[in-house]
Amino acid sequence: MFQERTQQSGIDFAYSNGRADGEFAILESLGGGLGVLDYDRDGLYDLMFAGGGSLANKTVTSAPSAMYRNLGGWRFEQLPEDCAGRAQAFFTHGIYPGDWDADGFDDLAISGYGGVQLLHNNGDGTFTTWPALISHQGNDWSSSLAWADYDGDGQLDLYVAHYVDWSWSKHPVCAGTGDVTREVCAPREFTGQTDVLYFGDGQGGFRAVATEIGLVVEGKGLGVVAADVNMDSHVDLYVANDTTDNFLYINDGTGRFKEAAVLSGVSGDDAGISTGSMGVCAFDATGDQLPDIWVANFQRELFALYRGEGSGQFTYASRQMGLAAIEPTYVGFGTVPIDYDVDGDIDLVVANGHVSYASPYAAYRQAPLLFENLEGKRFRKAAAGGYFAEVHTGRGLAYVDLDNNGLMDLAVSHLEEPVSILSAPAPKQTTRQPHLLELVGRRANRNAIGATLILHTKLGQQLLMNNGGGSYLSASDPRIACSLPVDDDSAHIVVTWPGGNREKFSLAAQPLQHLIVEGLGQPLGN
Repeated sequence: MFQERTQQSGIDFAYSNGRADGEFAILESLGGGLGVLDYDRDGLYDLMFAGGGSLANKTVTSAPSAMYRNLGGWRFEQLPEDCAGRAQAFFTHGIYPGDWDADGFDDLAISGYGGVQLLHNNGDGTFTTWPALISHQGNDWSSSLAWADYDGDGQLDLYVAHYVDWSWSKHPVCAGTGDVTREVCAPREFTGQTDVLYFGDGQGGFRAVATEIGLVVEGKGLGVVAADVNMDSHVDLYVANDTTDNFLYINDGTGRFKEAAVLSGVSGDDAGISTGSMGVCAFDATGDQLPDIWVANFQRELFALYRGEGSGQFTYASRQMGLAAIEPTYVGFGTVPIDYDVDGDIDLVVANGHVSYASPYAAYRQAPLLFENLEGKRFRKAAAGGYFAEVHTGRGLAYVDLDNNGLMDLAVSHLEEPVSILSAPAPKQTTRQPHLLELVGRRANRNAIGATLILHTKLGQQLLMNNGGGSYLSASDPRIACSLPVDDDSAHIVVTWPGGNREKFSLAAQPLQHLIVEGLGQPLGN
């Protein structure tokens, strides 16, 4: 199964959540994530980890983030802090690469308590600190982010999920249970903050909008994914809120949204009750070429699988898909869809860990989960061993092919323990071969976020999606992984680019990386 490579890699980094300062602040519970990017365009994907911060002397301060360059052969070197321009003025959470000026080098957005810090990639191995995005709404506590072109102008915009209105003036003392005298307060003790969308101008300038484009006030956003959930070539948004209804924003194509979570069936559980939602992703779980939505939830709540029915409608399918068989003790955060066994359907990974230091219901450190997809009919908990048989304080999770063999490896950030780097297992079957697809938009945004792909092979069709955001505080490998039958010379993909332009691209039946550039395929019209 997945093999621990952390010590071999030379990556030695741990997120600082401020617990040692003894404040029991809700700020401690969110944790940190990581971003995947090839910052120097050498063909090897690099890793950046959010640093967190300190709460000493009732002052919120920043801890340094860390950038690691991939040297190949499972070896990494940490870049000097001044080289990467990573000085943040706030307690950091998430890392999100995105090429906002379309120069071929991914820039960075870093979320945290105090705003969003932007770093511009200079293309020479260094970054320049850019003006931070501050929405001027109280303490501006940003959690997960999602790059995409929401208004259809070809430029990347940034959706910023905000959490709650915690501050030192709103720092209640909450009692623990049993012999525990104090515990981190639950999110219900606080008012939520309104999310913000920043429209980009392609030059590094951003304009903040919120309720005027249809955003709902006072969510408690922890996870967000930008995906075309109704398949109309416009990028929609799904926001996982903590203990309040989740949001589903349907985009009209101009960057104006209609919130439709309740009407679409994705606001909470099958009884209509709001859940404690953290990690999220959108993908085709059932193999019917329609997007589904997956949400990692709190203990004593089912993880949610909303099965797409078309036209932006969903059915709560957790019980039908076998998820009620999982013990109700997990608190799920980072979650990613990968075909770990290369059998043609998409499996799921979840990083788990409690937010309470001494919960009476479940342990603080928890085992991660690997769900095997059984031909789109149900999921079962795989007996993965190794890292998956251990307990951790999981938070951020990203997939990335670190050795360019077509298989997605994993990087995980934790609370109070070092990060983990896991290499993907070799597939047991030999009838399919892995492929990687790198999409480049020309009329569409250069990262092609929001594109949908239909993979055609002799075994049938499969929906693949190039989404923004996803997981929890983390951004995964921008390349799209798929697998083809080894003897299928007619395999091809049909790409629907953001905006509706459709093209066909042939795929050679050998394990190769494919560069898919808008305008270079066979035109199919809109």
